[in-house]
Amino acid sequence: MLNRRMRFLALSLAMSLVIVGLAGCGSLKKEPIETESETQSETETETETETETETEVLKNATFTSQDKSIRITLPDTTWKVTQDVDEMRVFSSGSQAMINIVHAANEADIKKLTVAKSEEELKESLTKQYPAANAFEVVEFEKLSSTTLDTYEYVVKYNATSMWAYSITYGIIAKNEAYVITGTVLEDNKVMLEAVQKAVESFTVLRNSTFSALPGTAVNKTGSESETEQSEAKDAAGELKTLTDYGTSATLYASDNVNIRLQPSTEADIMGSLTTGDKVTVVGETSQWFKVNINGNIGYINKAFLVNQPTSETTSTQPDDSAPVSDSTKVSAEMNSYVDYGTGYTYYTTTDVNLRSQPGTESGVVTGLGGGSAVTVIGETDNWFVVSVNGTTGYISKSYVSSTNPGTSGSTGGSSGGGSQTSGSGTVSGTILGVNSNTITIQGDDGQTYDINYTDASVNTSSGFSSGLYITATVDYSGTSPTGELYATSITGH
Repeated sequence: MLNRRMRFLALSLAMSLVIVGLAGCGSLKKEPIETESETQSETETETETETETETEVLKNATFTSQDKSIRITLPDTTWKVTQDVDEMRVFSSGSQAMINIVHAANEADIKKLTVAKSEEELKESLTKQYPAANAFEVVEFEKLSSTTLDTYEYVVKYNATSMWAYSITYGIIAKNEAYVITGTVLEDNKVMLEAVQKAVESFTVLRNSTFSALPGTAVNKTGSESETEQSEAKDAAGELKTLTDYGTSATLYASDNVNIRLQPSTEADIMGSLTTGDKVTVVGETSQWFKVNINGNIGYINKAFLVNQPTSETTSTQPDDSAPVSDSTKVSAEMNSYVDYGTGYTYYTTTDVNLRSQPGTESGVVTGLGGGSAVTVIGETDNWFVVSVNGTTGYISKSYVSSTNPGTSGSTGGSSGGGSQTSGSGTVSGTILGVNSNTITIQGDDGQTYDINYTDASVNTSSGFSSGLYITATVDYSGTSPTGELYATSITGH
């Protein structure tokens, strides 16, 4: 990506030199002496302009790609998506700034990327493009590593040698896949720079276990790493949207002294702490944090600080000991939540999907099924249906199975408390009777009792869920499980 940017700069060099020349001539112009009133007026105007700019960039806008593979929080709602395909995604803020996301899906594509692996390598590359003295400045360079990922983040300031004033590069490199996110700011605007850098760092890969936990400990540093030395944590609200509850628990151990926070954010209040070797009960995870249960109280610990065994029992304290809950642990959690229906129900695949030997995306593929294939559902775990296909039993993610045959048209209407409805969407209103890890039970206005799964729902309540809260849920009846559980797309309460 860096080479592509550099080639663009080379093509634009003549224009940039003209711009620089004009700027230089302007700087030689003698300015008139200002009166006190003029100085005060200009100062007030500058203050107002800076305030408006800062307020504007605080209006965040979360973008999720059409294929649901990545998410990024853009600086504000004025940013436009000019390209949204897997290989290249482009976002623009008019003439102020731009963000590009390049995806390399295999080793061959990774070799085409140019990401500096060290500050020395970066400076050498830039010097070849900009040999003039003080042509650029490397403001920041950070490399982070884990057993599966290397990340590189660097900020470069250009001194009148480029079409832009700053560039921010964030490379996330795995063995067979990589993402490179690049932000550019055209003018020397620190507010915009901060907003674009925050947006670049908010980048998240969805539904891909390889990128589920980004490295959290900087390499080539000695001693204990503090939380402030990790990559900037995503805001709590964004993290909670990626939350997965295991349905059971796993025991992990602190690899260093670490805080337990009320929300998955380094800005959240601290509810306690662990020392090196302390064990903790993990009940779920977001993209960057583990959800833990401390004597019945829920908190969050950054993934970089929990490992699978006590530090004293390991032979190394390097970052490769820091690992997320293993795939086998997640599979075990799913199996522990298994419910056998005792009979079979005919469901249909909503798209091409794999039938897997166990409830996990890393499990072996038994066979592939086309969209609209009929399967017999005989049970379920928290996130998977247990199905029988031509006498073979396997698992399919609930996201790709529906009770409605895609080849037939179902009802699209909905009504409050429509318990007999089996397709389309509708609303259910009532009072909460109980709350589980991902399901609420309500007493509907129609007198019926409903179990509503809120895993993928947008929730708008003043303080989460609690018994006695009156809620209205928009539900997708086509996703109703054979046991009668409804799947909500949104929930409001008061």
